Amino acid sequence: MMTPTGDEVEASIQALHRDAGVWSGMANQLDAFGQVARGLSLSSFEFSGLGHLAGLDEIYASLQERVVTLLDQGSTNFDNIAGALHKSADDYDQDERNAVHR
Repeated sequence: MMTPTGDEVEASIQALHRDAGVWSGMANQLDAFGQVARGLSLSSFEFSGLGHLAGLDEIYASLQERVVTLLDQGSTNFDNIAGALHKSADDYDQDERNAVHR
């Protein structure tokens, strides 16, 4: 395996930061979807009497809560991936600077 050139290292670092930006953008989208999902609500009034008796309003509320939870978790995970990629790029950059100065 050949030692990468300084330009290759710099390109790799930039690619890691770019990819982190994509993950961060997806996290922001999931946050926005979560906000929309939080605002979606139907009460027993919106369900027919039979629907209410069958528990559809409770099922709907449970499903809504689950979707919001999954969107929140997805956003957090995407943010964590973005953070890990930024940290990897920064560590790689620092290692390269340390090696160059040696």
